[in-house]
Amino acid sequence: MKTIALKERTFNLIKDLKEKEKAGSFDKLIIELIMHKEKIPKSMFGALKGKSKPFTREERKKLWRDDQRWQ
Repeated sequence: MKTIALKERTFNLIKDLKEKEKAGSFDKLIIELIMHKEKIPKSMFGALKGKSKPFTREERKKLWRDDQRWQ
């Protein structure tokens, strides 16, 4: 665990946001803020939603670059 120094105003802002967002901890709130800012998805589950047919071999090659698998 690490400690960081914050100005009083910054601490009050982040404390208010923590309460508003109902975050369990400052750590969780900061991680959520970073993930939102960096556009990091919480999960890849559902990333291929709407893909109604199996991948073709060409699609697999493009996505996973596993050309040897098909030889």
